[in-house]
Amino acid sequence: MVMSELPLPLFASAGSLNTQPLQKVFKRTTAAYKFLWFLAILDIVKESDSSNPGNLIFSTQDICARMVAKSWIPTQRFKLSFGCWDSMTKVIEALKNPVNGFPFSVKYKEPEALKALETFAKVNPKNFQKIIFNPLIQEVSFRFLNAWRSKSAEGLKESIRGATSGEPYSFPNGNWNSIEVPSKWAAFFLCLFLGLIGAHKFYEGKIGMGVLQARNTAVPALVKKFELPASRLSLDSQRKFWLSYLNSEQVTTDIYGHEFTADSFALDHYLPWTFVVHNQIWNLTPMEKSLNSSKSDLIPDEAFVAPLARQHQSLVKYHYRTDPNKSKDFFEEYENFFGISIPDFVSASDTFVIDKYKEHVDPLAKTAINMGFQLWQ
Repeated sequence: MVMSELPLPLFASAGSLNTQPLQKVFKRTTAAYKFLWFLAILDIVKESDSSNPGNLIFSTQDICARMVAKSWIPTQRFKLSFGCWDSMTKVIEALKNPVNGFPFSVKYKEPEALKALETFAKVNPKNFQKIIFNPLIQEVSFRFLNAWRSKSAEGLKESIRGATSGEPYSFPNGNWNSIEVPSKWAAFFLCLFLGLIGAHKFYEGKIGMGVLQARNTAVPALVKKFELPASRLSLDSQRKFWLSYLNSEQVTTDIYGHEFTADSFALDHYLPWTFVVHNQIWNLTPMEKSLNSSKSDLIPDEAFVAPLARQHQSLVKYHYRTDPNKSKDFFEEYENFFGISIPDFVSASDTFVIDKYKEHVDPLAKTAINMGFQLWQ
């Protein structure tokens, strides 16, 4: 979806509100901070007391913490980049340094990251100010408002002097510490953005398809990597597909040389789910359960692509022979990924199938490693 495809109420004037400049705010934005600032404000408006009829005053420290928390899943779990010069990249890199006293974990979900950041602000306020608050607040807080003005401000004092009526927020105390959102704007954000037209999700998608795509051009499923899904899709059908083959062909060894039984095995994503974000059959392989736990989100050595390819050709041969009609959906996944028909895949030489797997899987593995995924030792 592009801006011009948004429902009309979003950028038309809502009563006395001039919402049109929001389109200008995000036009040709190359850095993530404006999107993250806006999403953080939307979250706080949503959580505010809806019975309060007056203007809402929010801590900018809270907004900055939420900006960082919203970056956690894409940058830490999915290893995406905001670009080496983006302020958010610098903030997160600083938080990784144990000297700064932040309890860093790549496994935080957004609420957990936010809680850690809020605790950090209380326990170590000087470092929070230096690492998070100062860089972010000076980048975005007043620049966001320039879209409503004929002359852009280049600093807080200039921004306060040039304030005009109708802007979505102001600085009530003449400093960075808080913003005041007029009641009509708060109602507009709450009712339209978070209710009727779901613009909150639109802007999350905008970050994924705009800022992130420009810096992660070779990354698969980018639009799905701004947040973790509430739950991952079941592997039941894929497991059944494998199980009939394992039992019939009496397969008891995984591609890594470890023994397992058909009654007790893990179905592993060869390339980590956090990289591919799908359950397509060509990337799944049975393995011993404890080994699966140690592999986690790591990338196997390229030497294992060959046994993976042989295993999958054997799997497809079995189902092509025994239940080709029932297996059509899975067959399509092979055909779409490798660009080869199932009859050709089944009849191809061992070398050909291995080369096909290497041709398609090796570049993805290298991309994942370049993004920060680790090799499985």
